[in-house]
Amino acid sequence: MGEPLDVTFYGVRGSTPCPCDENRRYGGNTSCVVLDVPGGEPILFDLGTGLRFYGVAEPCAGTPFRGTALVSHLLHWDHIQGLPFFAPLHCDGAHLDVFGPAEDGSSLEASFETFMNPPYFPICVRDLAGEIAFHDMDEASFEVGPAQVTARPVPHVGLTYGYRVDWNGVSVAYVSDHQQPVDEPREVADPVLELANGVDLLIHDAQFTSGPRRRHCRPPPGRSPRAVRRPGRSGRLGGYRGSHYLAA
Repeated sequence: MGEPLDVTFYGVRGSTPCPCDENRRYGGNTSCVVLDVPGGEPILFDLGTGLRFYGVAEPCAGTPFRGTALVSHLLHWDHIQGLPFFAPLHCDGAHLDVFGPAEDGSSLEASFETFMNPPYFPICVRDLAGEIAFHDMDEASFEVGPAQVTARPVPHVGLTYGYRVDWNGVSVAYVSDHQQPVDEPREVADPVLELANGVDLLIHDAQFTSGPRRRHCRPPPGRSPRAVRRPGRSGRLGGYRGSHYLAA
């Protein structure tokens, strides 16, 4: 195995921020996981409210911030609501590349400008001192600095991607909002298995337990991350979002 990647969970919740005493161990912010890639710029999985706290750790000092964000679902609020509060983007010279799926008939940039715009929000994306470059993407593999990124569709309400990052013999998969069939909870889509196959760390939705749930609820029951892990022969498992967190 090569040199390790540094993986930091700044936001591990789904749907809405939920800070409270019982969530103190893992935090109450929505989705944001950061990979610090040796020899490259940071890679961010999602831009939920955890992004604000990552920004506190990355103030405007010395070299302006540069990084890449991989957004799993466009305009589902818990995946993007931290963007306006990311302090480094309020600094001159900062740059963030945002990759993600575009909604039908609208670009990624246009969709962001819809939600971050009066009357919904007091400032626009273009009002930030830093620069954000939006990249509409389909199922693809591409390079981000020294890392190789693979994006594959994940079953969910609306177009959703999961991501895999490979770097120097180390691999991490991020599969958020994975909606498996209610009647077949052990059925796993082939693109999800492709992302998870042989990874050193699988980060997977674990919002619900195996109890009853409404048919339109998006994530799978709590045991399903392990159902993904086994056929995919993944290494460590980190399940997050909602009130449950798994580590194995």
